[in-house]
Amino acid sequence: MIFIFYAVILMLILILIKDSFQKLHTLIAIIFFFILLHFLLSMLVIPFLEKLLSYVHSVPYVAQLVYSALFYQLGSLIHTIFEEQEYESIGELVMIAVRIVLLTYWLTEFATVLSKFSSILEKLQ
Repeated sequence: MIFIFYAVILMLILILIKDSFQKLHTLIAIIFFFILLHFLLSMLVIPFLEKLLSYVHSVPYVAQLVYSALFYQLGSLIHTIFEEQEYESIGELVMIAVRIVLLTYWLTEFATVLSKFSSILEKLQ
């Protein structure tokens, strides 16, 4: 509820800035976005994820999947910011970098599982 209250206050401040200082509006809006994102992550998302992961800590790869989804969503948010500022190519580069990082991580995880699986298959033969 506090987050919604802060978001409404932020929207009112941005409207005031947009009407008063048109040239600085974009810069201030991006700064406020990252302040609000930090608040959202530190006060809501990270504690929620820690609580969620404490319930399912025995299930393999749940933490990695959850944090991969969070990382992808953050990349998508930054991609959207670049698109709104008409820097689509930079936003796409951000998403390519996020995808490469996630694929690299999951390929190493998959390689570990595949090597264990192949050693089990060799023992069965």
